[in-house]
Amino acid sequence: MHPEQIKAELRMRGTSAAGVADSLNLSRAVLSNVIHSRTKSRRIATQIADIIERPLEEIWPGRYPAVKGRRRSRRRLP
Repeated sequence: MHPEQIKAELRMRGTSAAGVADSLNLSRAVLSNVIHSRTKSRRIATQIADIIERPLEEIWPGRYPAVKGRRRSRRRLP
């Protein structure tokens, strides 16, 4: 999806890139970099995808592969 389409979708949902950045306590530059695919952040991308109600793969094809069965390893104590 083109970055301008992402921003338009955000506006249609009643928010903006600046509003999302503020709600996530991020700088606007960081959010912009994720929208424009200059940097990766699954957490931020997932928030954007949730707001515009589209899957990550549709917004950023191939950028965020699906994570299935992901488990955090438990640290063993001595």
